[in-house]
Amino acid sequence: MTDDQIQIRAEHTLVAWARIETWLKEHAPRTFQRLPAPATEGELRSLEQDLDLAVPADVRAFYLVRNGTGPASDFDWPTSADGPEPTGYFLPDGEGVGPLEKLGARFEGPVAAARLDDEPGQRYLPITTIDPDGFYGSFVDCTPGQGYGLLGGYAEAELPNPGKATFAAYLTEVANALCEGRGFGDDNAPRVIDGRLDWQ
Repeated sequence: MTDDQIQIRAEHTLVAWARIETWLKEHAPRTFQRLPAPATEGELRSLEQDLDLAVPADVRAFYLVRNGTGPASDFDWPTSADGPEPTGYFLPDGEGVGPLEKLGARFEGPVAAARLDDEPGQRYLPITTIDPDGFYGSFVDCTPGQGYGLLGGYAEAELPNPGKATFAAYLTEVANALCEGRGFGDDNAPRVIDGRLDWQ
């Protein structure tokens, strides 16, 4: 992949995410208000060192704008009954992008087990999940080579399933569906319930 292609992926991420935030601010203010602050370049480098991988440019660009799709408390287990209702799982299929500090913990789950047992050279980074236990979601392939930067799916007791789309392409499709008011995959068209985005 050339430097220009890497830069284009990062730019596509920033454009798509800006569209998503604009939509949230106008239509789902409770979801928008709970978006976290950016991660830092230092936090990203620390994650890369801890997990021995290089975060793709589109994923990096997202985290430098927002450290996930909701506050860290939304991705804790067990979730606190005293806190606000979690809003971080607002992406299609009820998924959310966890903050960087949760990615390392999620790395110990089924994605890491498959990588270590079956393909020790693989470098998968779990990025989305549907709940705090982190047993279902998507990963980004951080293995150097042809599949680098592509999203795949993972589930408990199953081998990770490589995909063909990038994180930038995924966010672009989410932004398109939101702005056009249409469904995404098997999900219904987006709706807003009490100021919160809900695809279900």
